[in-house]
Amino acid sequence: MEFSSPKELVASLAKSIVFKNWVRVHSGAFLSHFFCQLDTNGGLKSGWEVGYFYPQNKKISVFVQNDQKIFELKMEDDVFKKETDEVEQLQMNKVNISFEKARGLFQENLAVLFPSEKISDGFVILQTFHKKTEWNFTYISTSIKFLNIKLSADDGSVDSYQAIDLVDKGK
Repeated sequence: MEFSSPKELVASLAKSIVFKNWVRVHSGAFLSHFFCQLDTNGGLKSGWEVGYFYPQNKKISVFVQNDQKIFELKMEDDVFKKETDEVEQLQMNKVNISFEKARGLFQENLAVLFPSEKISDGFVILQTFHKKTEWNFTYISTSIKFLNIKLSADDGSVDSYQAIDLVDKGK
């Protein structure tokens, strides 16, 4: 599955009928994120989802480009976040690292930060969170942990990383 740059995908979405009709009703909404499921090797398992946040009702609307390059609108949904967190506008001007470059940097850092872990499927989110625009990679490991590495979308540096055990080992 191929991926245009985020800027190209947003430009293509903006020209679509479904988006033009949606934005008429959702004036004031803003681009919040890109999301995609990934396979073990970092390949795309699905089409990219492009999320827009509508502050008036505090809901997310997600657009997905299908295999025929036509955008579809998913059902409006609640935001997955902590009560104290704010949904921030994705700062596209700070996205200087392509997905392909970010994926390579993730794989390099994964080997260094989590050398004994083997990964299964995962996902990536491009978002601005706490004023940092990041490629946020999360995978589940074969040892039943979430492995997360956040890379700066500006320069590719590691902003943060963590491993979260999904099984309580009675400690």
